[in-house]
Amino acid sequence: MSYVPLLKRMDRSDTSRLNSLAQEFKTARPFPHLVMDGMFCDSLLNEALQAFNLDHVNNINVFQNQLQSKRSTSTKSVMPAAIQRYFDIVNGAPFLRLLTRLTGITNLLPDPYLYGGGMHEVAGQGHFQVHTDFRYHPHTCLENRLALLTYLNHDWKSEYGGLLELWQKNPTRPVRKIVPRFGRSVLMLQSPDSWHGHPEAARTGYLRRTLITYFYTAPKIKADRTEQSTIYLSNSRQSTMQRTEIFVRNIIPHFFIDTARWVRHRKRKQKFR
Repeated sequence: MSYVPLLKRMDRSDTSRLNSLAQEFKTARPFPHLVMDGMFCDSLLNEALQAFNLDHVNNINVFQNQLQSKRSTSTKSVMPAAIQRYFDIVNGAPFLRLLTRLTGITNLLPDPYLYGGGMHEVAGQGHFQVHTDFRYHPHTCLENRLALLTYLNHDWKSEYGGLLELWQKNPTRPVRKIVPRFGRSVLMLQSPDSWHGHPEAARTGYLRRTLITYFYTAPKIKADRTEQSTIYLSNSRQSTMQRTEIFVRNIIPHFFIDTARWVRHRKRKQKFR
């Protein structure tokens, strides 16, 4: 059983649906984003909702000030099994490849510790003023590129408040308001222009629950090419051919080695056609 129906389309020759979503993400305003209903199967999310109780989770963050009012898990929290299953899925390689297909951002990396993410709960009169998220992970220094929010609120209506608002800065105003209803996922680009929040307080008596994940890329640095390759140690127990190959690898520029590998790969492909 696939918990993410959209993953099935990754292996199909008909990519029209994925192409349409990718175009929608790219052209969305006020910044690139996608709003998707049914990205995850209901059974996965219903099990997560049944297990969602922050009173029974360790190391909870409590935010209570003029700018935000909510509770969330921390990097030290142990998630309920049903909720951990969701995060294992979105942090896995198949889902990361799907995100790359939708956004064009390559080499995405997960954060299994869920810094800033995890289980988020806003009680009645809770809010989060319009903001942009952190640009870099404080511990790994990876660049924050995407945020994924999945809502667990059955039958949520606009009049309950707590709508996710996407804003532009000049002029300052909301461009889109999104009802945080059950099964709805929002994928957002993370940038200095990605202003969002739910400044309108949720109605008293209602709980607004969200699963949040961030995705990263490594900063672009110019590393020594030898630091990206396996380095072998020559020793007397090796054959003459082994020691010769190690010697050649150490003196021939990596450009020529990579070119030789590419040529061999092309020949193999032609051989089996």
